[in-house]
Amino acid sequence: MSSQGIKGFIWRGLAAGAVAGIATALFIRFVTETQIGNALGFEDATGIGAGPGEAAEFSRSTQHWGGMAAAVIYGVALGLVLGVACAALHHRLSGRNEFDRAFKVAAGGFVGLVFIPALKYPPNPPTVGDPDTIGQRSTEYLLLMMAAIVVVFLGWTFWGFLTDRGWDGAARFLVGGGAFVVAVSLLIALWPASPDAINPPDSDAAPALQISATAPPDVLAAILANARATRDEWLRDPRDPSQPLELAGVSDPAQLTGVPAAVNTAKLVPESYTNVIWHFRMLSIGGLALLWAVIAGVFGLLADAPASALSRLRRGGHAGAAAPPAA
Repeated sequence: MSSQGIKGFIWRGLAAGAVAGIATALFIRFVTETQIGNALGFEDATGIGAGPGEAAEFSRSTQHWGGMAAAVIYGVALGLVLGVACAALHHRLSGRNEFDRAFKVAAGGFVGLVFIPALKYPPNPPTVGDPDTIGQRSTEYLLLMMAAIVVVFLGWTFWGFLTDRGWDGAARFLVGGGAFVVAVSLLIALWPASPDAINPPDSDAAPALQISATAPPDVLAAILANARATRDEWLRDPRDPSQPLELAGVSDPAQLTGVPAAVNTAKLVPESYTNVIWHFRMLSIGGLALLWAVIAGVFGLLADAPASALSRLRRGGHAGAAAPPAA
């Protein structure tokens, strides 16, 4: 392939990546971001009643725009990778047009870079993950990503090997697809598990709430009566908040002022934490699928456009030549 041809693939990849990045940025902002907000709601609920903490380094608005800008940059980078890959593998990729070839490369990239790693380490919202383990988690994820790319390449090579030897139809699908599934299963089984358990942020262990000193006497009396009736241990010992308050030692409801109150965040936030994580994971993978799909579609459209225009021009020229002369 000529250098001019390679440049054409690269420029088309960059343009396709920019369009895909913009589409993904809008998807993140208006779809995925809703689940991030829900997850942060759980985190905020654990701080109710606590003193003012350290201000966030970046505001939510800055995070929104920063995330969208990152999606565009990531899309451009992936578009460049797809353009170079299509140029390098052009002689080995079969297809009726450039879109067919680009779609095959994009599908392989999505499976290797997104789908297989997500089976072992699915994306999680901000409230999941210990900051102290981020280095370990990032290393394991990147290593799995590289291994997945190798598995995808070997699977594609094995599929071609079977095709060259006359395998076709169900036999090729079962043998080639089965070998790929076995290889992916081994990756998932052998790679280390995530070191972080997924537990909803909660104030039970270190209560952030306190019974207000301005609470009316009738409210304090109702709280004490309800705690005795239900035997709920949400009222904690001020000397050791991990232990329940000994209600037998409370003779006057006014003694409850300043007592730590451990309230589960599930009672303070309307969303289910399990649903938030599930929706965030599905939307995150969906956003990346959108990114790869748009890159392949726009790249194929740009690459096939000159050939389609030339074909239409030729058909028009032939039609004009065959037309009878005017009287």
